[in-house]
Amino acid sequence: MNDLKRYEQLFKNGVVTKEAIEEKERGLKVAKAMVKEAEEEKRLLVKGPKQETLRLHEDTVRQAEAVVKYYKRVLEKTIITAPISGKVIHKYLEKGEIINKETPLVAVADMERIRINAEVDETDIGRIQIGDSVEVTSDTYPGRIFKGEVQEISDYVGVRKIRPNNPAKNLDMKVIQVKIKLREKPPFKLGMTIDIRIMPKETVPPG
Repeated sequence: MNDLKRYEQLFKNGVVTKEAIEEKERGLKVAKAMVKEAEEEKRLLVKGPKQETLRLHEDTVRQAEAVVKYYKRVLEKTIITAPISGKVIHKYLEKGEIINKETPLVAVADMERIRINAEVDETDIGRIQIGDSVEVTSDTYPGRIFKGEVQEISDYVGVRKIRPNNPAKNLDMKVIQVKIKLREKPPFKLGMTIDIRIMPKETVPPG
């Protein structure tokens, strides 16, 4: 029943179609009815039936239970479970669309583990290492400094996607993506523009 409740929630969110689950639910109800009928016949005969008759009904029960298990497995395949707990931030499909195994359905974000995706000029990347301290500021929260550290440095360079605040910056310069992990959960919203200051270990003041 937990799977059915989860699926109903997915249906409410518009991720799956109602018709897809109704077909599986009908099959599951029929199989359960077969189990109930077979068990009732067995109960009525258990006091004095022939062994052959009893075995026949036991086989019927087992077959019905196998059908129930089959439809449960089919039903489980109609439920897609996210690999992480989080919040749906984008839905890629609408009701009735056809999908395959490579089709993304939704984007899920773990709001407890927000990371910042920053762009670093390729000329500066030689000074930065994983673990370097980072200060993060935002015009939305003036006067506040959020602490973090460099968690990941990309292995390739690419074009700049974020327009820098400094007009003197060369917009054509290649950049490297750097992921920053904050030490505490920030009040930032997904997609916000923020400013970062990476402090390579040799420039971090003592204490």
